[in-house]
Amino acid sequence: MPTGSLLARGQLLLERRWLAFRLARLQADMQADPTKAILLFASPRGGSTWLEEMLGTMPRTATLWEPLDLDRGTGFRELGFGWRQHIPEGTRWPEAEDLFSRHFSGKVLSPYLAQATTPAELRAADRLIVKFVRGHLLLPWLVERFPMPKPVFLVRHPCAVVASMIKHGAWKGHPIPPPQPAAHRHDELVRHYHDIAGAIQTEEEYLAYIWCSTHAYLLKHPLNDKAWTTITYEELLLNTEATLKKVFASWGMQVPPEALEISKRPSRTTRPGSPTAEPMDQLSHWRSKLDQGQKDRILRMLQRFDLDLYGADPLPLKRFTPSEP
Repeated sequence: MPTGSLLARGQLLLERRWLAFRLARLQADMQADPTKAILLFASPRGGSTWLEEMLGTMPRTATLWEPLDLDRGTGFRELGFGWRQHIPEGTRWPEAEDLFSRHFSGKVLSPYLAQATTPAELRAADRLIVKFVRGHLLLPWLVERFPMPKPVFLVRHPCAVVASMIKHGAWKGHPIPPPQPAAHRHDELVRHYHDIAGAIQTEEEYLAYIWCSTHAYLLKHPLNDKAWTTITYEELLLNTEATLKKVFASWGMQVPPEALEISKRPSRTTRPGSPTAEPMDQLSHWRSKLDQGQKDRILRMLQRFDLDLYGADPLPLKRFTPSEP
């Protein structure tokens, strides 16, 4: 390896170690109020970073990045969590409650968790925005156990999500067909969804199974869009102001003007080549990226899970954003 590359890698390693040291020291001084935490739930490649950037325009906020990644030393693997953990409502798990409270307070920090913010923003924050892409099956339990502002559940067309996941490439290498989920505490629902999915032979079926096995629980839940605020990516893109008004009104707030400005530009995780100029072009982009067989297999997975929010059209079949008067 060239000397310049070795020096650059060494410099990067030193910077990361220094940041980790700063964050470890900052944990003890964090003043974030766990009862004010804003929880955001969405699919990977589902638009959560874009929405998080809008929510982050609220004063004195900082973002905590996906604490349920079990490979990142966030403490949840040590509790015995699975990758998509479910905790039934009414369940007491004091150790899990304590760990979530510590996260919502900013008492668990690392370069990974703080990748969307800075130490200065964390130090000044009185509330954290916590972004989950693996937390769907925990949402009803969390709202039951923690008094806090209504969380946000962002839903995007599964064909768009799957097409983006395939393009991104981070999900390559997962075994197909997927094995039974590894045994873990409260794994009954995850195993039930694995059985519903049935035979999985292709990458798009596997990714559609991930989408369905996380969304089915919330979309069919009697508290959906009541105990938490449900919005769709499509309505957020086409009716941004009205959708944001719904989100912020649930917290008794006005939409910050900066949030509307941020909504006009792509998020920091948007991949090169993604159409962003025309909203409908963006929403229908997956149609040209998936062949007909892929589309059919994704939509059949939705049928297995009895989910009817989306079909062959790019737009959802149900509105969650109120119509403007």
